[in-house]
Amino acid sequence: MEIVLLILAGVVVYYLYITLQEYLKNPISSGTRDTNTHSTPEYDLSQDPYILADPLEKIKKTEFGIMVSIMAKVVSKNKSLMKEVLIDEMFENMKNKINGIENAKEKLREVFGDKDSRTLEQLCKDFLQVTYGEYKKRLKFVEFLLSIAYAEGELDVQEKENIIDVAAFLELDNEGFNKIYDDFEIEFQTSIEMERTKALEILGLQEDFTQEMLDKNFEEAIRNSNQNILDPKYLNKSFASMAYRRLHQIQFAYDKLHS
Repeated sequence: MEIVLLILAGVVVYYLYITLQEYLKNPISSGTRDTNTHSTPEYDLSQDPYILADPLEKIKKTEFGIMVSIMAKVVSKNKSLMKEVLIDEMFENMKNKINGIENAKEKLREVFGDKDSRTLEQLCKDFLQVTYGEYKKRLKFVEFLLSIAYAEGELDVQEKENIIDVAAFLELDNEGFNKIYDDFEIEFQTSIEMERTKALEILGLQEDFTQEMLDKNFEEAIRNSNQNILDPKYLNKSFASMAYRRLHQIQFAYDKLHS
């Protein structure tokens, strides 16, 4: 029995020896394996069409996003409650027309506060492209820019220059732009005489009002008197002689009661 086991052990050792010799004569190199195997490249997520774009960048490229970026470059950063409410109301109107973007109003606020790398001229060219054939829409937008600028009172010199540039970049004719500019100047220069009782009436207040009530009613009066320029029914209606005239009175009433 022991002899049989020794013979079997010898056969196994001999087989392993032969196998080792064959391996040493024909080694399988890593290079050979690489030649016969197709490597799988790393997947580039940036090229995946299903990866959602950054919502902020997405909204910047829309018509409303471009408008907000233009507003950010044109409007001065001086604090004005009237101006803040008008801008917020614009964001609200835009939000109601935007689909497919969550928290659209907050995104518009981010765009307004963001420093867009595009120049004012480039932004206007982009807006000109997305509003091709819609001259009245562009004219209305410039009218809105004037309403924000005049919300602080007298038109700021830099704002005026910026708005004139926008009008030129958007290819507004001189007659159209001069008409809306003159309308605002006339309304702004119009002298307003107002008794305290009239100011209270305009803002819906009694003599025992608080500052909080004054601010709240002032904001509400602005929203109720503002003109939604995104609504087609207002395209042919003057912002200056309609909405701004009322807004001017509301501001005057607020200043009278605030003093």
